[in-house]
Amino acid sequence: MLKVLSSKNLKSLDLKTIENQNISSLILMRRACDSFITWFLSQFSKSNKIQIFCGFGNNGGDALLISNILYDIGYNIKVYFLNHQKKISNNCLIQLNNLNDKIPVQDINENIISKIKDSEIIIDGLFGYGLSRKLENPCIGLVKHLNNLKGKKISIDIPSGISSDKVIGDVFFKSDYTFTFQTPKLSFFFPEYINLIGKVIIRDIGLDKDILDKLSPLASLIEKNDIRKKMINRSLISHKGTFGHGLIISGSKGKMGACIMSCKASLKSGIGLLSVYVPKVGESIIQTSLPEAMTITDINNNHISTIPKLEVFNSIGIGPGIGLHKDTEKAIVKLIKNSKIPLVIDADAINIISRNKNILKFLPKNSILTPHPKEFKRLAGTYKDSNQRIKLQKKLSRKFKLNILIKGPFSMMTDIDGNLFINTTGNPGMATGGSGDVLTGIITGLIGRGYNSFNAMIMGVYIHGLSGDISKKNLGEESLIATDLIDNLPKAFKKIDN
Repeated sequence: MLKVLSSKNLKSLDLKTIENQNISSLILMRRACDSFITWFLSQFSKSNKIQIFCGFGNNGGDALLISNILYDIGYNIKVYFLNHQKKISNNCLIQLNNLNDKIPVQDINENIISKIKDSEIIIDGLFGYGLSRKLENPCIGLVKHLNNLKGKKISIDIPSGISSDKVIGDVFFKSDYTFTFQTPKLSFFFPEYINLIGKVIIRDIGLDKDILDKLSPLASLIEKNDIRKKMINRSLISHKGTFGHGLIISGSKGKMGACIMSCKASLKSGIGLLSVYVPKVGESIIQTSLPEAMTITDINNNHISTIPKLEVFNSIGIGPGIGLHKDTEKAIVKLIKNSKIPLVIDADAINIISRNKNILKFLPKNSILTPHPKEFKRLAGTYKDSNQRIKLQKKLSRKFKLNILIKGPFSMMTDIDGNLFINTTGNPGMATGGSGDVLTGIITGLIGRGYNSFNAMIMGVYIHGLSGDISKKNLGEESLIATDLIDNLPKAFKKIDN
């Protein structure tokens, strides 16, 4: 898993690399800039006019060195420098003094901002990952002006105005590309900033891997190889009972579609046997739509009012389409108190828990909650930004020993110890009704198949997103619907295995 580090640990990693490799900070700066140049040359021709905006810290030093290298190669360069003589870093000062005399340099002040014209490429090197406060003038005016220009915008390390791991400020450089070094920043995955980051390019610049391995991450990114390593092969000597027996409690009058999607996804995720518990109104629907599943019927016609015997099942998913009837609420509370195995809890089952928060303590250890942000607010309380949401999520996971998956762009997950994990698959086309029901089915199926709760959670969300990406490739985003995700699950599993 790719580590996401705090700004403090990023700085420590730089310093330890310099010490352990017996190099100067200028050599490390050169490595970073060379990696940027290699990428830049593959993307943009010498015919492009480039404006580079440089701050007074080490990020500005990177930008000044990049200016020199690009000029020597033959690019048309103009530099704008935020001249703050009292705060300029040593490395930035060295690069400023080394800047080729032929490169035009303009100090940044409020008088020149409106005179800055557009160019094909605008490179942002004003502030790096260490920023811990809001932008101030003249940078506020400058960034707003640059955002209104049409040139292709590139940020070195991180868009100016954005902190590496906190939500601060209200004015940010809006990038088409963010070129960052070694590891991504946590803020790249915050909803507050996602539309400002552009395409992220991450390049290894030879930071000390032994030190990196020892540093505790803020989060870990889930990647394809992480999922492949967890895959369990099917034995030649096996039968349907080998791959588990799952139960999905789902559906109510008018909402049987959620049940069908969840169950189909579960069956497509490798489970051996699946039983479905539905109100009477759903019996013929399930028998017709899901011939592979076994149906257990509630005594009530329109909604869930009780629970079946649980002993024979090794995975249980609850919530899709169940509604909020008082009978259903009592049944879910009873289920939670009686289950001996971890549960996969979604949709209205989460909302029922939010109404009865005292039952959180009865949830079996290692259960999985899969709320979207609004459902999480009902469950955990209000928050003002992503930092507060992550804090609440970690606290809830640790207190009740739960795995929590908050759905959305870059779905964020916490394990029972409060460690944070971020998914890297998926696309906006998946923002469609039923997508969450499919995810519930996948995770329930994976637990039944033999994966533990944590592995089922991170594998399920990755495979769910990958199926969405395959669907997007074939269908685009606008016409993507939840059943497309189910149809492409076999391709997603196959892609991970290859």
